[in-house]
Amino acid sequence: MSDTVNPDTVNNVKNAMNRRTKPEVLAPAGNLRGLKTAVDFGADAVYCGGKAFGMRSAPKNLTLEDFEEGSRYAHERGARVYVTCNILPRNAEVKAMREYIGQLKDTGVDALIVTDIGILMEARRIAPELELHVSTQAGVTNWGAANALYELGARRVVLAREMDMQAVRDIRANIPADMDVECFVHGSMCMAFSGRCLISNYLTGRDGNHGECAQPCRWKYSLVEEKRPGQVFPIEETAEGTYLFNSQDMCMMEHLDELIDSGATSLKIEGRAKSAYYIAAITNAYRTAVDEYMVQRGFESRDGEILRPFHDRVVVPGQPAPAWLLDERAAAADVDAAVVADADPSVPTAVADGDAPVDAVLRNADAAFSGVPDLVSEDPAEPTDATASEGADAADTAVVADLVATPSAATCACGRTDATQSDGCCGGHDDAASSDGCCGRGDGSCRRADADAAGVAESTAPSAGDDPLAPVESDESGWIHARVVPAPKVTLPDWLKEEPYKVAHRDYSTGFYYPEQKVVQNTDRSAYFRSWLIVGEVLDWTADEGGRVTIMSRNKIEAGQEIEFLLPGRAPLAYTVPGGAFRDENGEPVDAINNPAHVFSFPCSEPVPHNAAIRSRTKRPTLKAA
Repeated sequence: MSDTVNPDTVNNVKNAMNRRTKPEVLAPAGNLRGLKTAVDFGADAVYCGGKAFGMRSAPKNLTLEDFEEGSRYAHERGARVYVTCNILPRNAEVKAMREYIGQLKDTGVDALIVTDIGILMEARRIAPELELHVSTQAGVTNWGAANALYELGARRVVLAREMDMQAVRDIRANIPADMDVECFVHGSMCMAFSGRCLISNYLTGRDGNHGECAQPCRWKYSLVEEKRPGQVFPIEETAEGTYLFNSQDMCMMEHLDELIDSGATSLKIEGRAKSAYYIAAITNAYRTAVDEYMVQRGFESRDGEILRPFHDRVVVPGQPAPAWLLDERAAAADVDAAVVADADPSVPTAVADGDAPVDAVLRNADAAFSGVPDLVSEDPAEPTDATASEGADAADTAVVADLVATPSAATCACGRTDATQSDGCCGGHDDAASSDGCCGRGDGSCRRADADAAGVAESTAPSAGDDPLAPVESDESGWIHARVVPAPKVTLPDWLKEEPYKVAHRDYSTGFYYPEQKVVQNTDRSAYFRSWLIVGEVLDWTADEGGRVTIMSRNKIEAGQEIEFLLPGRAPLAYTVPGGAFRDENGEPVDAINNPAHVFSFPCSEPVPHNAAIRSRTKRPTLKAA
């Protein structure tokens, strides 16, 4: 065909963007205002739908002109825009979708999200400059499907919500490094497999696979017997009620570190039909959580300076140890050697070539890096001339399966691995000559694998069964699962953990990521919890009169009321509204702000940015209809 494109052109499109410098926070938007709000509150990218061919018909969605303005706004602030074209089209819709894709490519958007393979191929031909992302509607559940889609031009897969954490690791370990893995982290869950529900179509004629879902899973059901019309009987599951299909919401805020370590490169927030306030609050929360991850994992400084390249922590037994793991161990050894040298100058900080360094790091690494392999060969033989040239590359070609940090019979209680005594002791201390193979210490600190002296605790080193890098036998299918090198838990500030509860939500769960605690139904209600409400939005702030904020009101604000300003990239600003200082848009004093959609002002000494949301606790937590 004359209008085909060179596959190399497609494969090289924006590869630099795929090689991520940090995990992507992907926020939803149902209109132009939502798009700008998401960018303002820290989204790396925003996904949104147009007037057709997306999976959400409830929001207003964006026009082509909106996409142009939104893309320009996002690009000026370092963010990207993705457009959903992820319905399952019928024959009569294919031609119109082709035309629509041709129009989208000229608006400045960065990627298309598609489900149908035919549309993927058409998009690749029509708009080769755009990235192609495969929607969760495609139901990608394995690495084989991901690789096939990569060969067809996709540079991202949105994994089905039904995947657990281990499945994420296995897919990450078996697909190209420049293919993004996008995972849902927050928002509503669907009771059907990745949104492929037919109940809405059967009951209402509204096709959920064309973005028109009537959400019958949230309805309350009763039982009617055929011969007794009009007699309605409640459906009771014990005492839990009658909402048969109603799913919990997802919140992965406190588990982001494990998900990112497991290979997720894009963290997706559900909610294109949600309010601008929801977008602001949840985007800001996950942006801050990802920033905490980057700092606590040592990838960035608090000022945002890049300290080392971002990577996940996925490894596969039997595969070469990744460079970052070699670097991590080397850096840890260097730091610990320096600590030992400072503590006791008589302890050498290095040994002859071919021997292990003074590995006091083993004592600390068992706790901080439990299971990270010892990258030093246990073979003390000197390399021959034929193999000497390979010595410099030995660490780089080390196999993970052979690098398990299990105790050696030549490892002393002090942590030294350069044992010189016949009993396995390094000879560097006085209490190390027991005939039973133990170093002689009775305080439980012995690290010898064969120590069995009475009164001496067993080795505290992790067993192979506890070590995620230890060689393992394949399962009955011959499959060997990928592993994650352990790292300390990323701690989040308390205010950040509270943010998901300050928007309307159902009971939270971790979805399907943890098989032992899967998402379940809410069988007693379908409503949202709401304990906070939006009371206004900032239009302007001035330093005049000691600081004054002008707002567009949404709900009542009165003197003495405690409110919070939702600010990008930081904890919310708590503020008690002073009395006697309210003014309307004409500058006239008023007793309280009690007219929605009107302009008011009141004193505020702290600068607050335009578009900052203002919220307040409800006087009584309520249930909001779904």
